[in-house]
Amino acid sequence: MKEIKIGNKVIGNGKPVYIIAEIGLNHQGDIKIAKTLIDAAVNAKADAVKFQKRSLKTLYQEDVLKHLEYQEQASSYLLKHIQHSELSEGEIVNLHKYANSKGIDFLCTAWDEESLKFLASLALPAYKIASADMFNTPLLRKTAAYKKPLLVSTGMSFVSEIEQVIQFLNELNTDFVMLHCNSTYPAPYQDLNLNFILTMIDKFKCIVGYSGHEQGISSSIAAVSLGAKVLEKHITLDRNMPGPDHRASLEPEEFIELIHQIRIVETALGEEIRYPSRGEYLNREILSKSLVAARHLKKGHILSYDDIAIKSPGKGTNPLKFHLFEGKKLVKREISKDDFILESDIGLIQKNNHAKLKIKHDWGVVARMSDIDNLVNLNPDFVEIHLADTDINFNKNYFKKYNINLAVHGPEYNGDLLLDLSSLNDDIRYKSIDYFNNALVHGRKLKRLFKNVRSKVKFVVHPGGMGMNNSMHDKLRELNNNLLDSLNKLESEGFELLVENMPSCPWYFGGQWFHSNFMDADEIVEFSKKTGYGVTFDVSHAALYCNYYKKNLIEFTKKILKVTKYIHIADAAGINGEGLQIGDGTIDFVRLIPYLTKNNFWFLPEIWQGHKFGGEGFMKAISSLKAINSDF
Repeated sequence: MKEIKIGNKVIGNGKPVYIIAEIGLNHQGDIKIAKTLIDAAVNAKADAVKFQKRSLKTLYQEDVLKHLEYQEQASSYLLKHIQHSELSEGEIVNLHKYANSKGIDFLCTAWDEESLKFLASLALPAYKIASADMFNTPLLRKTAAYKKPLLVSTGMSFVSEIEQVIQFLNELNTDFVMLHCNSTYPAPYQDLNLNFILTMIDKFKCIVGYSGHEQGISSSIAAVSLGAKVLEKHITLDRNMPGPDHRASLEPEEFIELIHQIRIVETALGEEIRYPSRGEYLNREILSKSLVAARHLKKGHILSYDDIAIKSPGKGTNPLKFHLFEGKKLVKREISKDDFILESDIGLIQKNNHAKLKIKHDWGVVARMSDIDNLVNLNPDFVEIHLADTDINFNKNYFKKYNINLAVHGPEYNGDLLLDLSSLNDDIRYKSIDYFNNALVHGRKLKRLFKNVRSKVKFVVHPGGMGMNNSMHDKLRELNNNLLDSLNKLESEGFELLVENMPSCPWYFGGQWFHSNFMDADEIVEFSKKTGYGVTFDVSHAALYCNYYKKNLIEFTKKILKVTKYIHIADAAGINGEGLQIGDGTIDFVRLIPYLTKNNFWFLPEIWQGHKFGGEGFMKAISSLKAINSDF
């Protein structure tokens, strides 16, 4: 499906639904009411308002207009209302200027060529074609000539006619949206046939929208969930006002609720991919289950069904692999009751071929000092030790030395304190500074154990700037000034402080928070060049930020690499699908890797739970990246 643009809004897959508040004739011919309706649409956060323009003398036969009494009752009623409500060209110009001053797109349906010519003088961002004119190919051709998108309603039509119109519009090489529609006011729910939206998307391969004339908001929301990318809905000040469209319209508060619910639905629809969110990952570990020994089992024992129990937490072998263990011999060790039974215990995981993990760049693994011995067996070039408050507060001493380089990741918490070097709360910020200095003291103890003891060791710092809502963006400069002051107060001798770019919606304390600073590439580059502090580029964080704010990850990458000193790499999806295995998310690594490998960076595959089973997740990530691009 191609994308089109109306004004400064892009319409297509993955883009917000373009919402039109159809004022139509509901202004009753009163420009004051029309402006009040524009204000209501702006307040509801609609993208556009839409009016109608007719030249009655060219649109209808002269005898019809002179003798409405001879027309059928329904036609007479409608024409009388149209005559009463028709706005002059001067009033349309006035409303066009008013809408522009309010920052909302102004659209208008041209019912005839004379009206079209007038509207073209206003340089509208798009043109609406009413259902009654869907078949009017001369009007379609003249409208398309103005090189603006067409929004074509399809009420009162057959599928074959829609097909012919789409073919005609494609031949004109014009941008268009086909709006599914039922042209009765109000339309009965049983006549809406919303599933036809799916048929149109599949059959015609074009952008499809919905023009809703039914009562209420539920059907319009359903249309969005089915794939409508443009939504048109009538707005009125009072459904009891005289006129044909009011009963099928929403009052201002209802329009606000419609748009609010649509934005929720858009967020909930997400992407065409399934992955555990960060919150689910946290719950999965504590709530899901693993294979454990039902009794004490000796080495050499042949496992039976009754030897294996399934218990929480989910830190061991997934129960999906239960069938692999029945009838197998314990070849590695004896296992105590309730201890995890691992694939390596029955010889399913052989000794790793570490030569396969050699790449053209230095790569490392995430570790704690408690599990480092299992992970250095992978022969990485370095290890990044993630400090936790328990490491720092207990101040444990370590003596074993490692012939490998070290990087350190600063702590995120101290008990209930979420560390925040950017905080606008001085108490939180100074407590965070003090704790980071304690972490640096602990880091210097660890540094003596590693090969790069005499060099400046990379020390990854989270900048902070988080809150339970995203209302601090107007404090960006103050947040970054605080961050700089905090960094300058850190006793960083022996370390290279590298500030990490952050995602928009991280998970802390089991819930979703929002970051306000150190997310945008331009902001980060400006900070780094001004202060001299380098950056840890977290690819997964960047992708989540780009997804949330509809940015381009490749462009983000090209900018931030100018100040990057170190790279964390993992896949991502949605707005909080962080640290996914390579290929499990939506990052296009085929396009991304050539930019990442231009310089000699250290790469850390920061895969969630990648340390399990001897670092199986880290190995898989490096192998996948190498398979995607041999230059990795």
